[in-house]
Amino acid sequence: MSKRIILDTDIGDDIDDAFALLFALKCSELELEAVTVVWGDVETRAKLASKLISTLGLKTPVAKGSPQSLLGFKPGWKPCQAEVLKRDEAFPNILETPAWNIVSEKACEIDGLHLVSIGPMTNVALTLFFKHGLEKRVSLTSMAGVFKSPGAEYNVKCDPEALSIVLKSGLNPLLVGLDVTMRCVMPVDMVEKLKVSGKPEHRLVSAMLEAWTGSTGFRQPVLHDPLALATLVDDKIVKVEKTRVEVELKGEYTRGFTVLTNGSPNASVCLSVDVDRFLKLFEEVVF
Repeated sequence: MSKRIILDTDIGDDIDDAFALLFALKCSELELEAVTVVWGDVETRAKLASKLISTLGLKTPVAKGSPQSLLGFKPGWKPCQAEVLKRDEAFPNILETPAWNIVSEKACEIDGLHLVSIGPMTNVALTLFFKHGLEKRVSLTSMAGVFKSPGAEYNVKCDPEALSIVLKSGLNPLLVGLDVTMRCVMPVDMVEKLKVSGKPEHRLVSAMLEAWTGSTGFRQPVLHDPLALATLVDDKIVKVEKTRVEVELKGEYTRGFTVLTNGSPNASVCLSVDVDRFLKLFEEVVF
């Protein structure tokens, strides 16, 4: 039986979000119920998600979430991948209902719903505010944190208060951090395979990849976000440990650090990854 999921994403900046959405749409073991977007220009992010969904002839709903962090910071840049959008395109599957309402509604309808967060966790935290008992209705997997070395991972740094709320909620998320994701680099031959493919979804993601390369100078994506999704399909890809995680909220130089501490476990974190096993699965699903 396929796992029913909602994907919460900040698609449009780093290219790994687009690859994660493509993986979720094409994987037979996942049933994508909705996509929610977060962080900054959520209008553009919603359009990018909707456009990728439409290349596969699907109508998966897309909902806009919070453009700003819980403390009110809103990034001002336009996602670099916006250049693939055309003027006057229609996006009929973008909903007016906010992201947290969609997650709440789906959580009530679906037993065992899996929420996968691959951006800042603002939408997740807001859903917890608005939906009492959500922690008993869903499971959460998130690309977030770094645990074996000092540093603040991007998704956490954008809204550390959001992750702190999640960790105190009882959700007990699986945190797929930089310790494992940084090892999952897309091979050059796979990048080339994408570029020569004639499939509509591959042509679009290839154009998004070119926009990302033009903005960053990088040519080989690191598949941070697809790895988080892959853990739902094959639990042998990563080894995990239940532990207690705290988020640094006050440090002048350490804000957003994710720190392993003593105490009752409130999360599971990934300790190692079978890179070859993951890349094999990713290629089989996406291509």
